[in-house]
Amino acid sequence: MTRRAAAPLALALCALGAAHPALSQVREMGAGKVYLGTVRASDMHGLSYATRGCIVALSEEARQSQAATAGQELVRLDDRDALLSLRSAEARVQDLQAAVAERQLAVDAARADDVRRRKELDFVSKEFDRNNTLFGRGIINETALEAVERRIMDATFAAERAKEAIVTAESARNRAEIALEIGRLDLQAAERVLEELRLLAPFDGVLVGFEENVGDCVQEGELAARLYAPAAKAVDIYVLISDLAASDGSGVAVGGAVTIQRASGTTCDGAITRIDTEADLESQFVQASIAVDGTCAPGLFLNEAVQVALKPEAG
Repeated sequence: MTRRAAAPLALALCALGAAHPALSQVREMGAGKVYLGTVRASDMHGLSYATRGCIVALSEEARQSQAATAGQELVRLDDRDALLSLRSAEARVQDLQAAVAERQLAVDAARADDVRRRKELDFVSKEFDRNNTLFGRGIINETALEAVERRIMDATFAAERAKEAIVTAESARNRAEIALEIGRLDLQAAERVLEELRLLAPFDGVLVGFEENVGDCVQEGELAARLYAPAAKAVDIYVLISDLAASDGSGVAVGGAVTIQRASGTTCDGAITRIDTEADLESQFVQASIAVDGTCAPGLFLNEAVQVALKPEAG
């Protein structure tokens, strides 16, 4: 019997074997052993809702085609309250930014006043030194000297108050900056809440079980669909322990090249990527996984029954 002629029989046996795991998953087909396998997605990505709500919009294109592109919005939950919160947070940040700018102006003004007060203190100090010299020579009386002393005391106090004003203004600015940072965090939280109301496709792929409808209400963590990359498919087969690679390198082994044959007669290349570490207690079969060549994988259907044969160079 040729391999092509035996394909329908082998595939029927594969389906029967899936229903009855104790039945053999291997057939002798002339050129060698053929393993019966099932196609699956290598990485099935679950798309779940991050929050609860009611659906107000969804992608009809994605639902009809059962395909999605990276970043595509698949479902949108009611986001009216979230949009209001976001706009409020944005306005709050703008107000806090203006408050920080005002506090910075106050700091700049306090520093400028400090410079003026220090210059005034320097001027009065020099005037006091001159008048003190004149007083020592008897040119001015004590009353005039006391007037200068009062001015230097006033200038000293004014300079000290200017320095204190700088500290106060900087403290107020720091508090405004802290409030601004809190406002920005609130804005990020509002943006995140809005993002959680939109279900996006993380990558280009095929949707499975995407049957949502506008008006449906969902719960947090509820599964909306599953997504997989069409070029990332694998085939699971079951191998007898006796068929695993022996010391002479024959048999099934990780890295071994295989040929995957469909019921239509078309074939795909693949390679064994994993052999399970636990055998079935009764049947003594071990599960093995095969990565399908990426150029051929998109044409395979999930759960499709196929035949797998080792390539001659693989044993």
